[in-house]
Amino acid sequence: MKLLGKLFKRKKKLVDTPELKICIIDEGTDNLWTTFGITEERRDEIIAFCMESQNLFDEKGQCYKYIVDRCKHVNEVVTATIIFERMCERPHPLNGLMKMFGR
Repeated sequence: MKLLGKLFKRKKKLVDTPELKICIIDEGTDNLWTTFGITEERRDEIIAFCMESQNLFDEKGQCYKYIVDRCKHVNEVVTATIIFERMCERPHPLNGLMKMFGR
């Protein structure tokens, strides 16, 4: 019976994939966007769909799937996930108001 329990509790493992490689475009900058070769226009698009994912979904996993599906390169995925995490860390502007009403 212990063997069956272990089979059902088995977690999915990540598979090594060689096609996911970060490309450093410009090492001389302190700006992540420029380092990864992301234009200002694309940066604005990435920020927009990160914000959109927060409005559409309640679970982080769904947000990440939505974000990754809209990225064109692994450099964008890395940058978008950093941006999304920073957005999640920010307090919501209505939190103080909700605390006043006991929610």
